[in-house]
This record gives sequence, structure tokens and C-alpha cells, in this order.
Amino acid sequence: MSAQRRPDIVVGIDVGQTCSGVAYSIGPDWSEPRTLNRWPSNVGIEKADKVATRVGYTKDTNKQKNWGFESVFADEGVNVREQFKLTLDADYEDDRGFTCHDARQWYLDYLRCLHGEIEKFFDASIPRWRNMHVEYSFSTPTTWKNPAMIASIEELVKSAGFASTSQQSVRMALTEAEAAAIEASTTQYRTNEIFLICDAGGGTTDVNLLKVKSTSNKIELEPLDHVEGVPIGSTLIDFRMAEHIMKRLHLIQDHLDGDIYCLADEMLTGRFQIVKHSFPNPVVDQFWLDVKGLAGSHTFPEAGIKDSRISISRTTLTEIFDQQIGQIFSLIDERLLALQADSPAEQVSYIILSGGLGSSPYLYDQIKKRYQENVGFRSANTSQIQIMKVLEPQLAVVRGLVRERTQRLGTPVAAGPEVFETRRCRNSYGAIVRELYNDSKHRGLPIVQDMHDGRQWVDHVVDWFIKRGQVIKVSEGVRQPYGATISGDQVEQPRRAQIVMSSLPVERLPVLSTDSGCKHVVTVDYKLTNNDMKLKNRQMWRLKKKYWRAEFFFVTIIGPADFRFQIEGKNGVLSSSHESLKVEFVDSSDEPLSATVSPRAWSAQDPFNSPGQTNGRAVRYA
Repeated sequence: MSAQRRPDIVVGIDVGQTCSGVAYSIGPDWSEPRTLNRWPSNVGIEKADKVATRVGYTKDTNKQKNWGFESVFADEGVNVREQFKLTLDADYEDDRGFTCHDARQWYLDYLRCLHGEIEKFFDASIPRWRNMHVEYSFSTPTTWKNPAMIASIEELVKSAGFASTSQQSVRMALTEAEAAAIEASTTQYRTNEIFLICDAGGGTTDVNLLKVKSTSNKIELEPLDHVEGVPIGSTLIDFRMAEHIMKRLHLIQDHLDGDIYCLADEMLTGRFQIVKHSFPNPVVDQFWLDVKGLAGSHTFPEAGIKDSRISISRTTLTEIFDQQIGQIFSLIDERLLALQADSPAEQVSYIILSGGLGSSPYLYDQIKKRYQENVGFRSANTSQIQIMKVLEPQLAVVRGLVRERTQRLGTPVAAGPEVFETRRCRNSYGAIVRELYNDSKHRGLPIVQDMHDGRQWVDHVVDWFIKRGQVIKVSEGVRQPYGATISGDQVEQPRRAQIVMSSLPVERLPVLSTDSGCKHVVTVDYKLTNNDMKLKNRQMWRLKKKYWRAEFFFVTIIGPADFRFQIEGKNGVLSSSHESLKVEFVDSSDEPLSATVSPRAWSAQDPFNSPGQTNGRAVRYA
């Protein structure tokens, strides 16, 4: 980052499925992260560490009316939209029938309101802040695996006002598990200790295995596995309980004043949230909730209602919790068993819980029973494991975002160290190339003959230059050699690299880009320079047409949630920086919203061509 773009204020933002947090720090000394905790509501100002992720629209005109705590289901003139974070991903199927396009519009409207509230806070708290450079760092859930989708979300964030002036910039930062791990590392953990962070929130649960490399004066963590996540969270407990309540309310529907769905949803606020957050205490056989829409004192034995209160048995609540916790067990089991297979000598010291669901006493008890007391699970890596919680579980992600960025910024004189000097890739990435025909590998595939050298090639082959779980140095990225044979009239023409991804296991990666399990994610347009090319058949006595042979490196710099690319010549000289390249991500959702957001497109022209053999090493020619 150049000196002109160095932030004066770093703001971390964690938009959750149910609520969202904001933290900030001011340079150049970078104080401890502070959080915003006063939010507008329908009854005034509400003091809370997070604000509800909700947007309200008028029923008659569908115009946005309010947001956050102002949006309440009791307002009959408003449609309240909530829990849309997972639906931002076009690959996620929303059981409610909402589309990705719907969710992105609500997300955009919500972010506009959140940005306005942050600006109001800074106006009242920080003199001359509008003359300072403010950088907004957003967390990303681990379930968002496609960098093209994350790039589209970044455009939405900018359109919401977070990059509305030259003094503001946006950074799609760490995954939620990584950010929570950084916050956890501030609590007396020792060098070389290994921990598994389990960030269980409203909509997703993310896990990551990390080794503590340093905690003195700086935090440095080494990933031992790629981050992994599943769409499991506390909102699914609410959803299952709502289903249970609605089934019973149907039995007395004629006696209720209001829509059963809305009544059940209203019953999940207040008292039920206290019950959920306190469970398994108190130790009682039944919990009682007031039945909304049932005036007076009424008893309906067939629905389990007495004096207009419905009973929820301890067994029912336990079953609903266990449905979600069982899936969290499967996620943790998989990561611990993978570590046992790869590094049997490594000992995991802690499982650390963070997030809203991560603060649940019942989840803590069940995790402790399974992994610390070995009831149902045993591993050579977990013989001395302990279960811990982050000090403030619901703020771990947003605080970690700020800590990571301010550590890296350091002082105006010298930048600080990276928290993660290495990363483990969540997906495999490759370039579409033309590969020299090999009978044992390519038999039965279409063949093309090169007009310059006469050799036979196979198109649409994927050169997997990054494989899932691969360790990559953040500062160096991945350098992959490629080549091109270019006619004289095409020397000045831009060329195009097509990058694909796959989430399949490494041993099952597709051979061709047209195979299942292979998805286009980004195209990179680039131009080669004289530094990269050498003229062939230039002697006058040669009868063949002259052409150019280029050899260069395609460099991919891996960020926590993004990519940067550059082209280097054979001698390592930079030919094209990321800023000079045309990079287009390919997102599944390309419908324009009511903001200036360009849809992502992909073109199949001019792919990377193929590997030949030079001194026994494969070189790809385009």
C-alpha cells in the first residue's frame, strides 16, 4: 500500500445472519479495537454490541422504511426481511423461496443504512474524520468458497457507500474463523500450542486448525489445514422451534388473532431467547412461552397450552439442539481425523468456541463431553485437549478483523508482520491450457495440430497450479511458467487467461474444463512485452513463417478472500502488475440491482495453450 493510501482509521465489519458488529481503531498508534454499541430502534436508542441484520419495506409500495432494531414483525404495514446472508450465495437454496437477487437487494439496502450509522457515529466522535482515510474490512463466511462471488459482494459493499469518496476503501478481509482465531490468540496461549477454533454463529459454523507461532508483541499463526464451514447456526434452532410451535398452533387456529407464522416468530423473541441462551439450565422438565394472539387466559390440552402459555418439553429442546450439534461434531471430527492422518505427532491443546451459538452452555458441555472426556470420539492428537471460550464470543470476529489489519499496518515508519505468513487453500485453482498430446493421458480426446511447429495438442486441459490444502507463502504467491507461440500480427494483441476452480478432493480433480466439478471463476486479460518474447525463424534462409515464442510466469497472490495476479518475464522482471491487468470474475448471479453494479461475464476466447517440454520441464504455450 502506498503512503497516500495508508489508513488513518480501520473499521472491521462482520455482517451476520442475525446481527452485525462494527469495531474500529485509530492510527497511528492503533488502540485496542472499540465497538459501536448504540443503535436506533423503534423505541429509541438500544444499547447492544451488535445490531439486528434486518430491513423493513412498506407492504403497499415495497419501499425501504427502516432497518436493524427499527424493523419489527409487530408492524403490520411492513415486510421485515432477515436471515438473508446465506442466500447471497447463488448456490445456496433458500427453503423460503427467496432468490439470490432478493437477498443481494436487501443486503445492499441494509449496508447503506449501516454505513450511514457509522458515519453519524464518527461525525459525533472523531474530529475531522472525513479528511482521514478510512478502510473498511469485511469478514467473509467460510461457506463462501467462490472468489467470484466474493468479488461481486465487494462491488455491492462499495455501491452501498463504503467507497463513495477517495478517502474510503474496502477490503474483503479474513474468513470468520480466521478473525475469531486472532482474537482468541490474545488470551495467554503459548508458542507452538495448537488449537481448533470453532466459530458457531447465527447462520454458519466455521472451523480452522492453527499453531501459535508467536504472541509476544505480534500475533503469528500457522494454518495446519484449510478453513472449512457449513451452514449451521443458532437460526436453525429458531427455525426448528418455530416449526414445532406452528404445528401445535394449527390445532387452535380458529382461536388465534393473527397469522400463525408471524405469531410463532414473535414467540421466539424475548423469553425463548433467554431459554435458548441459558440451556441446559435451569434443569426443569418444561419451559413455558406466552402464546401470542391469544387474548385472556385459555387452556387447550390438545395443543399443550395452559392459561395461554405453551409448554416446550426439555426433550424437544434437546432434540432440536442436538440436530445442529451433531453436524458440528461431524465438521470437527473430519478436521481432527485429517490432522491425525497427516501429522500424527501433533497434539491439539484446545478447542476454542466463539460466535453466538459458540457461547451456548449446552454446546460447550457437549463439546467437552465428546472431545475432552472422549465420549464418542477419540484421536491420537487430542489426548490432552481442553475446551475454552473466547472472552467475548460474539465480538471475536469483528475484533479480530481490526487486530489483523492494524498489526500489518504497523507504524508510519515500518509495516508490521503478517498474522498468517502462509495459507492453506480451500479450493483447487487451475488455468485452461492446450496440452501436448500424450497417448496414455489423452486417448480419445479431440486433437488439434499447431500451425507453427506441427505438433499435436489437446485443448481445454486444466493445469491445476494450486491444489486444495496446499501451503502457500502469502508474500510470494504461486508462480507458474507458461509459454505462447504468437504470429507477428498478434504480438500487440491482448491475451486472455481463464481460471477455474474445483472443491473436489485433489485425487479427483477434473482433467478438462468441461468436466463436472469444474467452475470458471475469473478471466485475466494481459499483454506480453518484449521482455517475455523471442523471435523464431528470423534467419533469411528459413522458408517457414516467422513467429514469436514467449515464456513468462503467471503469478497468483493469494489473499484471505481474494486473488491478485501479475505477469513476470523469465528473469523475474515484472511485465504487468495487477492494476494493469483486466480482471473479471464470473459470478452465478448476474442480475443488476437498484445500484450501479456491473454483472460479471466470461468469454471463452483465447485460452492459455499448452505445455510442451523444455529441458524436461513442462512449459505451457498459449
